[in-house]
Amino acid sequence: MCHLLIGPRRSLGVSPATHSHHKSRYEGPQLSTTWKILHILVLTSILLSSVPLSCGAPVELLQNGNFKNGLNGWIVDGTVFLDLESIRMIRQGSLSQTIRSPDLSFYLELSYGVRTELPSKTSFARSLVTFYVVDRQGKNAQFTIVGESYGEPGDSGWKDVRLNLLQLFRRDVGDPGNFQLSALKVAVELWFTTSAVFPLPVAYFRNMSLKRVNPVKIVLSESGCRELPDRTELVISVTNVGDLDASNMVVTLASGPEIIVISGKIRFERSTLEGRTSWQLGWMLAARSSGVHPVTVRAGCDQVSAELSVAVPIAGIPQVTTTHISTVTSTLVEKPAGDQVIVVFVQMAFLVMGALLIVAIVIPLIQSRKRTELVFRLSLLRNRSIQAAFG
Repeated sequence: MCHLLIGPRRSLGVSPATHSHHKSRYEGPQLSTTWKILHILVLTSILLSSVPLSCGAPVELLQNGNFKNGLNGWIVDGTVFLDLESIRMIRQGSLSQTIRSPDLSFYLELSYGVRTELPSKTSFARSLVTFYVVDRQGKNAQFTIVGESYGEPGDSGWKDVRLNLLQLFRRDVGDPGNFQLSALKVAVELWFTTSAVFPLPVAYFRNMSLKRVNPVKIVLSESGCRELPDRTELVISVTNVGDLDASNMVVTLASGPEIIVISGKIRFERSTLEGRTSWQLGWMLAARSSGVHPVTVRAGCDQVSAELSVAVPIAGIPQVTTTHISTVTSTLVEKPAGDQVIVVFVQMAFLVMGALLIVAIVIPLIQSRKRTELVFRLSLLRNRSIQAAFG
């Protein structure tokens, strides 16, 4: 059971699935190759960047909770000894540590291991937590709450304890929203109700830990909006300001029909966004008409969701006027070098085929006619010579 030991006292004041795409029909002025390469590299680095705000996971607030450095960082009272990596109290003793931090919250978890050797019910061990708070009127107060108490006689053996301090405060004090936590004191102690008898009571504590476990909280913010002559680059930062990890994160961009997403996916997914980690996403946007266009970025995970509306100035797509000159220009397109080579090759093939036909058919015909004419003339000469001899 958790009990309120000390009421308000005015004595102490201590002062974050399937991807869908939009295809652009815009074919405006083309950027140079170098600019395109640089733009792709920059956009890729933005899309894949994940900037940790600090080391993720719950934040440990206690110093030397495992006693590896002896009793450094702890305030000791009574009979307390170091026993390897645990501490041992005999008859009466206490061990405490006070935490002061500007980013304290009520989302705290206290854990430790405990073992008691009690001869009777006149002795007990327990854990105590003292909250130093400031109320809505600016007044300082402190509340001390028992975490757990152990008073069963005999050797209890080691027991691991885990306490949710937010629930304890809400149950025994009230709504933590009415207070601001400025400091916290954690203590473990061995005590008695009457004069101790032999054998003396003994209590052991080990693995002391106090962790801040702020829940998942998603914050969306505009990291940049760079205007280009015919488009605008929008960069959004998605930050998990909690200590716990956000699971199954989905970020979507919602825009009107006037907006065209030139580069960047409409929907981004990530299995885990670690605590205190920022994730940057970018989109290259164009619009059918110039002006300031509203877009909405929605982020959701298994734990929470968030939404951000942004007004993005975008220059409209330039209107292309079709004229006779542009039509003639578009028809006088130079053939690629590969087509020219094919045409020349075909022409040369026809020339070679024509030459082969001449060699194979025409020349033999001419030579045959010449031989026939020569034989005919020789025959005439022979007949005439015969006639002249007998004539």
